[in-house]
Amino acid sequence: MSVNFEEMGDPSRNTIIFVHGAGGSAASWFMQLRGLSDDFHVVALELNGHGKSKDRAEKDIRQSYLDDIDEIVKQFDRPVLGGHSMGGALTQLYSLTHPENTRGIILVGTGAKLRVTPVVFNLLENDFDGYIEAVGNFMFHENTSEDMVETSKHEVRKCPVQVIKRDFELCDKFDIMDTVEKIKTPTLIVVGDSDVMTPIKYSTYLKDKIEDSTMHVIEDAGHLVMFEKFGVFNELVANWVRELN
Repeated sequence: MSVNFEEMGDPSRNTIIFVHGAGGSAASWFMQLRGLSDDFHVVALELNGHGKSKDRAEKDIRQSYLDDIDEIVKQFDRPVLGGHSMGGALTQLYSLTHPENTRGIILVGTGAKLRVTPVVFNLLENDFDGYIEAVGNFMFHENTSEDMVETSKHEVRKCPVQVIKRDFELCDKFDIMDTVEKIKTPTLIVVGDSDVMTPIKYSTYLKDKIEDSTMHVIEDAGHLVMFEKFGVFNELVANWVRELN
């Protein structure tokens, strides 16, 4: 396998690995690559079929993504692993199966169950431009700058439609509500107060079920909280990682 990743910062420092959401890429974590790299080694991987990572088109997509994560995690000494939305689901699954490989996990705008509205699949099948517009309408807080929204929409267009569709199919089948409490890895949970894709109650459920967890709600932010409020997000992450043993 060959999984592409972008990195910034001194590799001798503590490593934080970030996993993007459905249809995303390393660009999803641009503000973390730039904003956290003075104090940490920051890695943003690209799951196969996304960004510069070749699509292996394996039958078991979920396992192929977990294999991608495992390949990168094992290159470093017990890094912190973080994921957004679908990436957060994969981070939970990885923590359940390989708890010894990470020092901590960060769950951003995600949940123990991720149902996807049929409207999303309909748009991806029949109206990709409509899907792109929906990204702009539902992923952000209403006060987010138009430039930021347009930048995100531009990045989404780079991902093949069939890859975005399979990502959402993975999300729709994801449900570990009965087993999430088995996660024993120290966990940071972050969500935007206006996230309509994965509402605050999803994060609250994670907080209630994961024993060693801390939750923060960031004001005036939607689903892409790490992009919209990168300054606040980066400070929360930095402070939490510093406190890990």
